[in-house]
Amino acid sequence: MQLKTQLKFIGVLPLLMAVIFGVTAFHGHHHLRELRDLTSVADGMLDQIEQLEAATQQFLITRAQTHRHKMYLLADSLNIQIYLTEKRFASSTPPEIIDELRRHVWQLHGLILELDARYLPNLTALEITQIQVLAHRLQIEISQIQPRLHHLHYLGHLQTTLYSDQLWQTEFMLIIATALLSLALMAPVLWRIATALHVLSVGTLEQGTGDCFSSLQLAGNDEFNQLANEFNQMAQRLTRAEHERKVHLNELENAVQDLENFSYSVSHDLRAPLRAIDGFVAILMEEYAPVLDTEGLRLFAVVSNNAKKMEQLINDILALSRAGRLELELKPVDMNALVYEVWEQLMERHPERVVQFDCAELPSIHGDARALRQVWQNLLDNALKFTAGRESAQIQVSAEPRGDLLRYCVSDNGVGFDPAYQNKLFGLFLRLHGMDEFEGTGVGLAIVKRFIQKHQGHVEGTGVVGEGATFCFYLPVTQSSSLLQAA
Repeated sequence: MQLKTQLKFIGVLPLLMAVIFGVTAFHGHHHLRELRDLTSVADGMLDQIEQLEAATQQFLITRAQTHRHKMYLLADSLNIQIYLTEKRFASSTPPEIIDELRRHVWQLHGLILELDARYLPNLTALEITQIQVLAHRLQIEISQIQPRLHHLHYLGHLQTTLYSDQLWQTEFMLIIATALLSLALMAPVLWRIATALHVLSVGTLEQGTGDCFSSLQLAGNDEFNQLANEFNQMAQRLTRAEHERKVHLNELENAVQDLENFSYSVSHDLRAPLRAIDGFVAILMEEYAPVLDTEGLRLFAVVSNNAKKMEQLINDILALSRAGRLELELKPVDMNALVYEVWEQLMERHPERVVQFDCAELPSIHGDARALRQVWQNLLDNALKFTAGRESAQIQVSAEPRGDLLRYCVSDNGVGFDPAYQNKLFGLFLRLHGMDEFEGTGVGLAIVKRFIQKHQGHVEGTGVVGEGATFCFYLPVTQSSSLLQAA
């Protein structure tokens, strides 16, 4: 049976038992009220018989019409009460008691009629004697009725007590039966759920601890078994997908490795022919300059310049290849010393430049000094290059913590760039300015991005055309704080 069906049945069971309990309680309390009413009726009849006895005594003494009518009313009321008791409480009252009461009440009624008929205004001594005999017989009948009414009252009270105890026991047994039945039905379901959850949780954890797939074994034919089968199918698909992913990853790694090796080899091999071309062009220009016209000299200059640009491009490709192949050696790096060292080397190449350089206090970092040197060199070189047309060039270097990262920035007041092309800044061979405006191959920022990603960081750049640009890189601060404390 499916767990869903079992749970539905278990959910309906308390409702069904509640209905049975309610019906039983309703009928039981209804019968209990009848038994209590029987006791009340017996008490009422006892009270009436006492009133009848008192009314008879008063009538014998006073012969008043009030007492005479009261005797008849009480006698008739007793007849009616006995009739109603027989009809209403037939199942709770022994029939012989009702018959005896009816017989004695009829005799009592007859004696009242006879007493009323003989009781004249002027009575002889014989008539008084007869009336006294009738009054004695009337008293005897009353004395016969009273114990039977007491017995009827006792029976009603006894049956009420017994039935009340029986009703309470029945209700208690229904509650116990409902609890036991619910427990008997719930126990295997809960055991099944607990066992299945344990198997599923253990099996799920085991799937992430090894490369091989072990199927979940869950007996039964319910939702958990279906879930285990679906989980096994899903795990098999994931295993196949993981295997395919590893195959593709190996292929990709091999392709990247081959591409890096190819780019390194080709770039390295191309440098010699380019240098030969540039050297022979220089010799031709030097030896044959007198016999060449202006156009010939211009064409040789174009060839030489393009050879130099090609050599620069090859050098950048080699640098990018080395950035991908470089294994990081993480050590404490003093960023202040590194930045000033790179800046002095750059200024030696541009002694004619006048630049306002402002470097704030930079926190140390845990990283590879060779890679970070290349990052600072590319960023500062770009800042120098794009501020070349400014009369008052300004370059600023700053740093600040950003959560678990340290943010280092290089800002300048150069030509800037259109923010619409911000996502192309760090792409390989992507340039936002023409070759005739600024030299370069579009590889420098790609190298920066690759080195920073190797340090588990990221880069960003912002700028406005004509107002300058800011390039920032973020590095993890996890090991840098302990480094600063040691310093």
